Amino acid sequence: MMKNYFSTLLLAFALVGRLQPAQAQNTPYTFSQDIAPLVYQHCTNCHRTGEVAPFPLTTYAEVASHGQTIKYATGTRYMPPWKPDPNYRHYLDENTLTNAEIAKIASWVDGGMPQGNAAQTPPVPTYPSGSQLGTPDMVIPMAQKFTHLGNGQDMYRIFVLPINMPTDRDIAAIEFRAGNKSITHHVIIGMDTTQQAQALDAAAPGYGYTQFGGFGFNPIETNFAAWVPGMQSRFYPSGMGKKLYRRSSLLLQIHYGPNYVTQSDSSVVNIFFARQPVTRYIQTLPAISPVTLTNGPFVIPANQTSTFHAQLTVPFEATILSVAPHSHLLSKSWKVWAVKPNGDTIRLVKINDWDFRWQGTYRFTGLQRIPAGSRLMADATYDNTAQNPRNPNSPPVTTQWGESTTSEMLLTYFDVLPYQTGDENVVLSAMPGVATTPGTVQMAVYPNPSSGATAINFQMERASPVTVSLLDATGRLVRSVVREKAFPAGPQQLPLPLSGVKAGIYIVRLESSQGTRSEKLVVTE
Repeated sequence: MMKNYFSTLLLAFALVGRLQPAQAQNTPYTFSQDIAPLVYQHCTNCHRTGEVAPFPLTTYAEVASHGQTIKYATGTRYMPPWKPDPNYRHYLDENTLTNAEIAKIASWVDGGMPQGNAAQTPPVPTYPSGSQLGTPDMVIPMAQKFTHLGNGQDMYRIFVLPINMPTDRDIAAIEFRAGNKSITHHVIIGMDTTQQAQALDAAAPGYGYTQFGGFGFNPIETNFAAWVPGMQSRFYPSGMGKKLYRRSSLLLQIHYGPNYVTQSDSSVVNIFFARQPVTRYIQTLPAISPVTLTNGPFVIPANQTSTFHAQLTVPFEATILSVAPHSHLLSKSWKVWAVKPNGDTIRLVKINDWDFRWQGTYRFTGLQRIPAGSRLMADATYDNTAQNPRNPNSPPVTTQWGESTTSEMLLTYFDVLPYQTGDENVVLSAMPGVATTPGTVQMAVYPNPSSGATAINFQMERASPVTVSLLDATGRLVRSVVREKAFPAGPQQLPLPLSGVKAGIYIVRLESSQGTRSEKLVVTE
């Protein structure tokens, strides 16, 4: 499904490239020094052999051959595929380009795409093949391959993965690894200790069983974990996690998208045990749903654009770690926020141009407190007209709730904890793909982007010597902030002067005996 969508866009971009050939001009930018760092940071994770994107972007020749496509896709902000409005709120693992970076790409393309000194090209990043987080403590594979027929139909297939452990274990991270990303649209992972899923599996032909709408019964955990393409796996913050019960089963509800080529899939789940005591257990809850609508029922008439408003009063003092809206092809925009009892607004997420193919779980850069009595609010707009190019029905038909891609949904999931004093002061690393021992050291750089000066906020569980360095995008040292300086446990702040640092993308790296954290820093003029 994703590859078919990419192919259509690729054809459109190719036509744009023919209509707008690059004009050789003077440009101060080269691939080696200016463009490669941007491509390797924002594009190559998906644009490489074996991943979902239709062509690789790992060398100068590959990037230059798609120069006009890259200019168009970044200039329209179709790529990188990050949907939340960065002017509304920031999150961990953001993948966005600044206006200056987009202009730099356009200038390089229009200037004839010079390579520059090839020896100065940074190395292509090394990507993990089995996990984003390191070596898992337990790898749980599907028992056999499953064949998804190329009949153009959605399928929600549930696979039962037994867990053979003698005792319950606290989990620091759970990571789904799709065996075939071209047909795997998204995954919901449940957990259960009964044999009801096994009975449903035994009664159905083939491996697994088909179930639209949940698991066919109510397991102990209906949202133990989830996955969508492009999602960055993360450890839970220190002292937080989920419990995996002994002799339980993980239930993989895999949504295989419509496809016209018969293909097989064999996916796995990676489990990482907590290295430190878990005292707070996270629940994943669909707090926004049609049940909370103030202008229901959830019916979208044909040839109309409809906006639904949801509202829920939060009954207890809560801390949330993430937000994840979910809807289908008619959806156009989302806005989720909370209003405190005193009237103040808490921004949670705003998506101005919803795209069913680019959904995600958006994790906050710090723990977000929601006071008791706050009103959790959401506005979701759906376009069921012929002018919506993603409308699956021609002519449009009245659409209601359903599991099929051609039906619609209105859901927002939250990772929730009961509030503890000081939660709002906890900051989390904002650098994707950092594999460290879970919950050891946390860091954030703010303000970011910045010019002149910024500050490094971090906290550790134990006292430790700390080294902080400012690196350029290729990993070369630009400035040593502190070296082997002793800091006590708890929240700390270091000033980071930026005088003499040129505008561009940098990495702030913090090293301690409890782990290493890194975060991207954008320095502006």
